[in-house]
Amino acid sequence: MEDWSFCLHKDYTADDSSSFCMSSPSMFGEAYLNEYSPLFSSFSSPLMNEYSLPPACNSGQSEVIATARDDEIESEVFYNKYSERMGWFDVLNHDRTCGLGAILNKEVGIPSSLESIRVKDFSIPYISWNKVDKKQLLKSFQSDFELVYVGQSCLTWEALHHQYRKVKFLTFSNCLFPKNVAVEFQNFQVWLERFLEEERYIYQGTRVWNYAQARFASKTKTLLQVPKVSGFLEEEKEGNEGETVHAKEVLKAIDKCMKTFGNFITADRKKPWWKFKTSLLWTYPPVEDPKDLELLAELTRKLQKKELWLKDLQGKQKCWFNKAVNRPSEESQKEAVFFTLIEMKLISRVLQMPILSSSQLNWCQEKLDNIVFRRGRLLRTASGPLFPPS
Repeated sequence: MEDWSFCLHKDYTADDSSSFCMSSPSMFGEAYLNEYSPLFSSFSSPLMNEYSLPPACNSGQSEVIATARDDEIESEVFYNKYSERMGWFDVLNHDRTCGLGAILNKEVGIPSSLESIRVKDFSIPYISWNKVDKKQLLKSFQSDFELVYVGQSCLTWEALHHQYRKVKFLTFSNCLFPKNVAVEFQNFQVWLERFLEEERYIYQGTRVWNYAQARFASKTKTLLQVPKVSGFLEEEKEGNEGETVHAKEVLKAIDKCMKTFGNFITADRKKPWWKFKTSLLWTYPPVEDPKDLELLAELTRKLQKKELWLKDLQGKQKCWFNKAVNRPSEESQKEAVFFTLIEMKLISRVLQMPILSSSQLNWCQEKLDNIVFRRGRLLRTASGPLFPPS
């Protein structure tokens, strides 16, 4: 299990804010600026608006609020697109689960292996299949269930990352959020922790099957459904006392969700196919377009190389000197390493899918290209499209 114990953000007190305003934005390091500019980066222009840090105390807070107000529409578009993609995978999951019930004519209860499914009543008539057809269809269904799991995992991380950056930017002001925003992220964390606990002690199937059925069984689709962040206030209004929380409290809640999500991804024990390159019959996983085999090989090499660089950087961060020097730039590096660890695990998981499309490979390529190691430091650009549905 990975250690996600280090803090992803620093709480800025009034004194911190003062020193922040007196300092140059460069004190936060190149990696910090790359990470937060642009903020809304899951789309191409004109939604990729540049976020710059507030330059002075007198105007900094108003500038933060004005920028956030201007980008509220883009944030709404992003979240709607995220919800739409999650819904697409939910439809696929529902269709395949019901179809599986029709083929096996059994009942689905506690998530188990595909060979021992117990399915309740789907109100679907029994369909007779010969052994070969059933095996091929089950293999196709299993591939679709894996697409649901991997796709929604990638989408969830992108949404969590987006909400985290949005709220962190607002912590440079005294913005408030409705109290229920923090509560919704706490619930997100609880649902994810509950799944991990049940998977450890109750579920007996694979991660893909456990997730697909847990998501299917939830009427409100709460598992991995990232809450919406909206409705921030510049100041507490009369009559709203106790009903609002500071942006820093919301940031803490999202921070805990991201750490729990890191545990969720780490607990998926499926190893990359390139770990088993011992057989003479070894080949790359199938791709929809044979022309993409070269791209797949290139992405695999690039991922392995950057995993080694990241591991080396982590070793340097554990040095006693770096631990003693707690500068803002070092904090931004810790944050960048955490984000990159999760994204590399997700990229690796995408490349393990039974079938890969050109759009999925392009998504992996863009993610990897946004991770740069330069002069012993990690630089990230938070840009790229949402994970494609196919």
